[in-house]
Amino acid sequence: MIKYDEDSLSFGRYLQAIRLEKKISLEKVSEETRIGLGNLLLIEQEDYEHLPAEVFVKGFLRAYAAVIGADGEEAVRRYATRVNLSQKIADSEAAMGKPGPKLWLKVLVSVVLLVCIILLSIYAISYMQKQPIDNSALNKPQPTASTPPATQPQNEADSGAKAAKAKSEKQLLKISAVEKTWLKVIIDEKDSKEYSLNPGDQLELNADSGYNLLIGNAGGIKITLNAKPISIPGEHGQIVNIHLP
Repeated sequence: MIKYDEDSLSFGRYLQAIRLEKKISLEKVSEETRIGLGNLLLIEQEDYEHLPAEVFVKGFLRAYAAVIGADGEEAVRRYATRVNLSQKIADSEAAMGKPGPKLWLKVLVSVVLLVCIILLSIYAISYMQKQPIDNSALNKPQPTASTPPATQPQNEADSGAKAAKAKSEKQLLKISAVEKTWLKVIIDEKDSKEYSLNPGDQLELNADSGYNLLIGNAGGIKITLNAKPISIPGEHGQIVNIHLP
């Protein structure tokens, strides 16, 4: 029997050990969860830097754990602890002034651009000094012209007004639960909230630009955006991710 340390920070090896112990193939996990093999391999290898956003990874871990009979919340806890520890290490290195490879690359590009600008300036000055001066042109009076005030076409003004009105309108999202499901909502790509819904529960949310929804049960909810019904792809029990509008 394969053993694993309950107190370790390993989230991928924790799930992998249980999967191998129960002789469940990774292909079966992918088929049951609809999660690609690539992401499942990244989870087992604990390559969290190349995994999707944290909100999606947590959903993947719960779905993976459900298929192999593992504790989904334990896997999520291990993952969150690992990410927080890695972030603290990165912050400590940054505070100590340890430059990363991206910083050196930016410095190198800046130096190259600066050298190019200096060389072009020297070339331009040298070229101008070699050009003869036409004194006859200096003695000619320069014509004056009055510039009529610019007028904005009516159609452009109307388009600008319509764009400003559309930008000010809120995106109203209404969610009605018909089956038990969990739901993760990211509003305007910054505010994130997680819900556990039971049949009959309803939510009303407002956004300026849109939503990103991770739904634990594709057939568990019905949604409308600005009073228009939205079709949810997928079957009952399937995890899906949709962007609105």
